[in-house]
Amino acid sequence: MRVLLVGDIHGQHQAFAACLRRAVADFRIGAAIQVGDFGFYQNLFEQARVQRLRFAVPVYAIDGNHEEHPWLHRCVVDGTARKWQDTFNLIYQPRASVATLGASKVGFLGGALHADRPQQREWAEGFPNFILRDERERAVGLFNREQPELIITHSCPSRIGVGMKGSLMMEPWVRMFITTAGFDSGPQDDCGETELCQLWQGLTYQPRAWIFGHFHHFHQALVGATRFVGTDCDLDSPGRTLVIWDTEERRLLLCPADPSGG
Repeated sequence: MRVLLVGDIHGQHQAFAACLRRAVADFRIGAAIQVGDFGFYQNLFEQARVQRLRFAVPVYAIDGNHEEHPWLHRCVVDGTARKWQDTFNLIYQPRASVATLGASKVGFLGGALHADRPQQREWAEGFPNFILRDERERAVGLFNREQPELIITHSCPSRIGVGMKGSLMMEPWVRMFITTAGFDSGPQDDCGETELCQLWQGLTYQPRAWIFGHFHHFHQALVGATRFVGTDCDLDSPGRTLVIWDTEERRLLLCPADPSGG
């Protein structure tokens, strides 16, 4: 089975549905994974229900930093999130979870720091936007036990050589909302999440691929035996690169969105 890996869509659910239909027709996609900033907002889900939105293939999604986290937490606790599979063909993957797609195991750990606003800390109302230490520790134990070939996170590990470069324009906000708040996003030329760096260091094996979003542009790097790929947020351009995971061959395919070359 081929699984399409999609970057931040920020609530563009209808455009995402159209993107999936094209990918099914052109690449025989059997499922999709969305890497956070999906648009988990109550008003957007009510709108999607009115519009009778349903994705053409099962969509596995994690939370990013830009979501309505208290509402999402309530949906998980009261069972609403489980109903999304029947309604939208959407499967929410909680932080530190593993799913089997075809012949592959996939590990998921959502959440990320805000670089453009204060961090959410509504402890009484549900999980915050950023990754908690106990979530990372659970992921280390689970991933070492299950050894998923593919890992999905919203951001990437910092300081391990992935090489994501922070925007110079964002530096004042990073100091205000991350550094001053007691967090560390790593150096400007190899930035990401410290919790994900510790996840990487805690793994006793190296997955074949690690896919993330958050930075809104395509990027790839080989760290040890693991291929890190950052997805962009483009759903329409025929010149964009599609990131696809083949669950039987357990490998990544990087394909032009327009297979005709037109």
